[in-house]
Amino acid sequence: MTGTLTDTHPRTTRRERLFVLGGLMLAALFSGASLASGAGTEVLAPVWLSALVWTVLASLAGALRRGLRHRDWSALRTGDLPDGRAERFDWDTRTGSHAWMRDLEDRHLHDDDHLR
Repeated sequence: MTGTLTDTHPRTTRRERLFVLGGLMLAALFSGASLASGAGTEVLAPVWLSALVWTVLASLAGALRRGLRHRDWSALRTGDLPDGRAERFDWDTRTGSHAWMRDLEDRHLHDDDHLR
């Protein structure tokens, strides 16, 4: 049975999730209150930027805490794809799937013989 749970890493708790996503929730509440009260919207961009920075830093802090406390460094490790075929990653994410076309265009554009 492939669906069995064999993960020995501790699960993320609600408190950890609230700590990471708390900045976004506060920004959403502040935005709603600001728009409902008719106050200016010029403070919304810094509020959301601060919430995003908070989320990134809190997530990193949570991963480091989990690594130091539970010896679970899986959040900071890069791993292989589940099927073990790392060469498919470039094609699946479409970052380099058309690189051959770019190379062909470069050769064609820099080839002056076709102009004669």
